[in-house]
Parts: sequence; C-alpha cells; structure tokens
Amino acid sequence: MPQGQSLFYSDHLLRKALGAGDSVAFFRDYTEGGHFPAFEVPDLFVDDIRAYFRQLRT
Repeated sequence: MPQGQSLFYSDHLLRKALGAGDSVAFFRDYTEGGHFPAFEVPDLFVDDIRAYFRQLRT
C-alpha cells in the first residue's frame, strides 16, 4: 500500500531519516506546524490528506 508523509517543523535528522523514499507516494515538508499539526496548522494538514487520497483515486 502506498504511504504518504508530511513533516511539520521537524529537525534535520528526522527529515533525513523520514525523507521521501521509493515506497512513499506522497511527501511534503513544512517549516511550520509542530507535533500536533491537526491543531496547530489544520488547513495544511487537511490539504495534505485530501491531496494524498486524490492522488490514489487517479
């Protein structure tokens, strides 16, 4: 199953470890947000969920 990842305001080591790989169908990296993106940046969070599933439909 394809996976999607969104990193919200993470440090460089985490970005390197969780960077987009071969099995990742959707990847976005943000400089804002934090540990709880659904509460901190809900618009970005919902946009990513919609974009991921939109990509799977096509």
